[in-house]
Amino acid sequence: MADKIGTEIGRKLSVQAFGFNKEVIAEMVLANKQDEHFLARFQGVASGVKPYENDKGEVQYGLIGDFEGTGANGDVLPGNLLYLPTYVSDQMASILERDPTASIDIAHDVYAHYDKDSATMYVFTVRSLIQVANPRVEAIKAQLAKTPLPSLPAPAKGK
Repeated sequence: MADKIGTEIGRKLSVQAFGFNKEVIAEMVLANKQDEHFLARFQGVASGVKPYENDKGEVQYGLIGDFEGTGANGDVLPGNLLYLPTYVSDQMASILERDPTASIDIAHDVYAHYDKDSATMYVFTVRSLIQVANPRVEAIKAQLAKTPLPSLPAPAKGK
């Protein structure tokens, strides 16, 4: 067998790349409704966005860059297009569309957990593994530390 030349061009990465489609995730969370279920870890650098339309006609974003994903089973895959849950990719797309020279370091673990109110029976939780403190937010927090919260009435008891 000949030696391979070059570096593999990455593929699309998402939890689906590791076998976690809607049906598999729903089955997993219904079997254990109490726990979060680790699906994958993604790390890399996002430098652009790829808008697409989902099956409901809504615009969503894939992140373009250099990524690596590790599935719950330990499989490692390279990727140049990363699909994260919408609430996360929307935040990053906002930054990347506003500043074409920007890039965002990504290190996220993606979990699914049961949610009886969700149409899919589950929701995603994404945890950033990079602790980034925004100096402006820290200054606001320091200023507000001196201001007590207003007194709130006790919550009403359920009927």
